[in-house]
Amino acid sequence: MTAAGSARTAEAAAGSARPGAAAGGSARTGGTAAKSARPGADVRTSLVVAADFADVIGRGGDLPWHLPGDLRRFKALTAGGVVVAGRRTHESIVARLGRPLPGRLTVVVSRRADLPRQDGMLVQPDVPAALHAARAVAAFAGRDELFVIGGAEIYAQALPEVTRIHLTRVHARVGGDTALPAGWLAGFTRVAAERVDGDALPFTVETYERA
Repeated sequence: MTAAGSARTAEAAAGSARPGAAAGGSARTGGTAAKSARPGADVRTSLVVAADFADVIGRGGDLPWHLPGDLRRFKALTAGGVVVAGRRTHESIVARLGRPLPGRLTVVVSRRADLPRQDGMLVQPDVPAALHAARAVAAFAGRDELFVIGGAEIYAQALPEVTRIHLTRVHARVGGDTALPAGWLAGFTRVAAERVDGDALPFTVETYERA
């Protein structure tokens, strides 16, 4: 089952997971009820990002490179799943595609009441609420991983909850106005790496796990 389903179904799954939504207190009902009161507790929170050697990830509100191979990897990695994105990241995707990411559910972090709603997206007011909703929807869809896809502020706020990082390390120093926070990989161990050539810039696909 994909997490992309209709926004209405996703909202129902997310709504049932809000704190206090379950009847009765877990302290009174024991371990089984406590687990059911935390849907999504077993869903891994992963971060997906492309960065150059200086940890630059953006310039002028967009990616400072065009790497078709990495875009294909991103699509394959997140297909059928749930992604969490900030408003500007979401709007840049809609500007390019005319809609939210197809085949995925995007949980958008925004407090803007006038943000246009489309099928394939939910809106939550802050990062904790977005992660909570994304975990619930992912669990409802039988998924064991959700993906935080930016931008920089969303990455920084979500990082304490992240247990895996899918990093595309672009072999360049391109310059830009948006970068990951200093020390962002502290506490993570690289467990896999694969160099990819053939695009305008070579890059290495790296996987990190929280130590």
